[in-house]
Amino acid sequence: MITIGLIGEDPNDTQSITNLLSPEFHKEIKFITLLKRINGSQLDNQKTKHLLRKEIEFEKPDLVIAIRDLDSHEQDNDKREKINEFFIAVNRISDGKSIKLLNIHEIEALILADIETFNSIYKTNISITTAPQSISEPKEFLKSATYKAKGKKYNESHNPEIFAHLKIEIIKSKCTYFNTFIERLSKALI
Repeated sequence: MITIGLIGEDPNDTQSITNLLSPEFHKEIKFITLLKRINGSQLDNQKTKHLLRKEIEFEKPDLVIAIRDLDSHEQDNDKREKINEFFIAVNRISDGKSIKLLNIHEIEALILADIETFNSIYKTNISITTAPQSISEPKEFLKSATYKAKGKKYNESHNPEIFAHLKIEIIKSKCTYFNTFIERLSKALI
């Protein structure tokens, strides 16, 4: 069995990705969350990188998935460059055994890619006619879409539950960066 460590901006993000990937890779992979108490921009400081090194030495994952949100559009090279510094550091700390998942705008873009599943959970009728990663504030979009709904109101703390129901094939077909990530992950697992 392969052990994959996940690092993200929030424990909800790592659990969400675990829940999304587990059905696809359940026989092959054990997922563990690294740096559980580190959030957001704390990932960029030197102390966190030292903690990550210690945790990788202790947990000994075969592979590390580093998850970050760009919080901008795909062509924002300044933000991309800054976040790439984090990915480079993780790759160096993990001895070259890491894969990045850079969510364009936010992780909620993956929910937008499989909006039908979201609609069934929240009893909404949202239609997405554009690429999910082109919606600049997907979290706020989902909150707004459920604000006046009679049922459940969306909150990002619901993501792990939502991601457990999302269909990975639909997300891959509608979200190019996620499809690229899955291709890299599949190659790394060979």
